[in-house]
Amino acid sequence: MFGLGAALLQSVSYLFSALFISRYQTGAVPHLILVHVVIGALSLLLLPFLWHPLAADFSAYGGALISTAVCYLFAQYSLYQAIRHSVASRVSPLLGLKVLVLAFLGSVFLGQEYLGIQWLAVGLCFLGALWLSASGGRISGAALAWVVAACCGYALSDLSILYLMQYFSSLPLLKASMLSVTLCFLLCGLGSVVMLPRLKQRHLLLASSPAAICWLLAMGCLFACFSELGVVFGGIVQSSRGLISILLALLLAYIGLDFADPVPARKILAQRLLASVLMMLAIIVFALGSELG
Repeated sequence: MFGLGAALLQSVSYLFSALFISRYQTGAVPHLILVHVVIGALSLLLLPFLWHPLAADFSAYGGALISTAVCYLFAQYSLYQAIRHSVASRVSPLLGLKVLVLAFLGSVFLGQEYLGIQWLAVGLCFLGALWLSASGGRISGAALAWVVAACCGYALSDLSILYLMQYFSSLPLLKASMLSVTLCFLLCGLGSVVMLPRLKQRHLLLASSPAAICWLLAMGCLFACFSELGVVFGGIVQSSRGLISILLALLLAYIGLDFADPVPARKILAQRLLASVLMMLAIIVFALGSELG
């Protein structure tokens, strides 16, 4: 449920971002900076309410925290570079390839063992991501290279989240996840503040709040999901945002909102829905493998 909550909130955050960019005619990178400045400010406000003495010993978890934030920001930068060389509808589904990177890293470097049926689930998620992206047309080589960089960054960030959550494992799950999130995004916010003076859209900070709030809540759910399920299974569950995003986009297009993507041709829509269902099937298959294991 935490993973599905993260997928839903991320999809809603993307919609708020699309509305913001359409309404104020800003670029994706300025909006990304604005959102993370807002998230950093929210984290600073929440931190006193979530504080625990464990957080005072920065040396015990600082490496994992910095790794989480730095790898996440690198991945975000790579993602937007990929979108510059292609379009979001082709790039975003390929983030499902992160699951394959996580499975490889976990198997080779962390000694994690997966059953054959779980590797099948990873393969289904991989195929679903490729199919979902290919339904919008071919992606350029430069965009694909940036997508791979983004997946590696997100994977390393996700693994760092595990170590961060393990340090706070004695706390209740929700408090541990939100404390970890606020500490992480406080760092991300500080990094974004450095870029803020260069922006001409600083007055739009408040308008970025809906996307920022949804993203902050999504990350709280995602950290809890990874703590409960691990990053591979959690990543597969997170990939359900593909289907959620498609359904939300169809709903908004039906309502007639002008910032929503136009409804694609029936054949392409059917391909995207089937690819998303394939990725949802991967969740079920991996869960079955977990039960067998």
